[in-house]
Amino acid sequence: MVAFALNAFFAILFLPARPEQRVSLWAYLGLLMVYLAGYVLTLALNWRGRHETAAGLLLVTGLLNIAAVSLTVGFRTGPAVFLTAVAMGAVFVTDVKSLALRWIVVALAILVYALLVVLNPPVAPDVAGTWIEDALIAASFAGMVAFVVAVVWYQRRLAERAETELTEANKRSEQLLLNILPADIARRLQAGEYPIADQKSEVTVLFADIVGSTAIAERLTAMDLVTTLDGLFSSFDDIVDEHGLEKIKTVGDSYFAVAGLERDGQHHTRSAADAVLSMREEVKNHGFPGLRGVQMRFGLHTGPVMAGVLGKRKFSYDLWGDTVNTASRMESTSEPGMIQVSQQVYDCLKDRYELKARGTIPVKGKTELAIYELIGSREVSGRPPPLHTS
Repeated sequence: MVAFALNAFFAILFLPARPEQRVSLWAYLGLLMVYLAGYVLTLALNWRGRHETAAGLLLVTGLLNIAAVSLTVGFRTGPAVFLTAVAMGAVFVTDVKSLALRWIVVALAILVYALLVVLNPPVAPDVAGTWIEDALIAASFAGMVAFVVAVVWYQRRLAERAETELTEANKRSEQLLLNILPADIARRLQAGEYPIADQKSEVTVLFADIVGSTAIAERLTAMDLVTTLDGLFSSFDDIVDEHGLEKIKTVGDSYFAVAGLERDGQHHTRSAADAVLSMREEVKNHGFPGLRGVQMRFGLHTGPVMAGVLGKRKFSYDLWGDTVNTASRMESTSEPGMIQVSQQVYDCLKDRYELKARGTIPVKGKTELAIYELIGSREVSGRPPPLHTS
């Protein structure tokens, strides 16, 4: 619009003094109306969301307008240098996604500049040799410098914004990985390690499962069921994070977590015990729409496992081995509301927790296993009762 205003000013001021100009003043002013219509249409298209069309029209209109200014005040005064600005705008500034359109505009700018060089329109007589000519040359030079500086600044801002967006995208990607995988495994994947397979000498595996889940599902709507399980398992996620465990996955209404993936010693067994005790309390306090007395079974077992990542598009971190099977067996043979643990877990917890022996259970491919009920922490209850043996 600034170019249009200058064009109109110089046309009215200087064209009468240039009788050799082939285009009459009124015809030239008619062309100015065409440029004005182009600028107005550009604004209208941009307002209607047709940004690429608006950008292309703006470039072409500006290109013709600059050519008209050069014809009006003379090539030597320098407005033709803004054809370079049009070319730079097509490549670096405007939101024109069509590569062909960008280079068409660049080619047109070069062609118009070449024609102006050949025609070499003279400076208007009233301007030639005066301070106005010097001012026009200085203004053209200063305007071009300002435009280049603006383009560099704009490109720098775009680069900074792109870097910020990339950083945010990386954070979101990392957070998604952390929501699916243990932190150490996520870092290894991001570093390019694949496949990932580990042997853990000792971990404590935790299973929790809702008692009578099939009957419960039949009595709830789909929304109530999903909302209830989401609320319960989300609270389990918080408990797991609080006690340093890793959630492995949920399968239906079963919750699978492990302690000790990233640290050794018996502390992970105590962490698992504290977590499962908190889970049991959470079940007691959790509201199930339209249902009462909903309970869960819990099972713990300590031992070695194999662990690794499966898949390339939907990653899955999983554990395998007898320890996982035994922990699942501890849960499935438990009673509603009970935390059942193996001999190995008992050996780790007996000095700090209250446990009760429950006899033995048969296990496929093995001799019978001793089982215990985890009742609570002695430190929490403040009383150190001896181990029940019957």
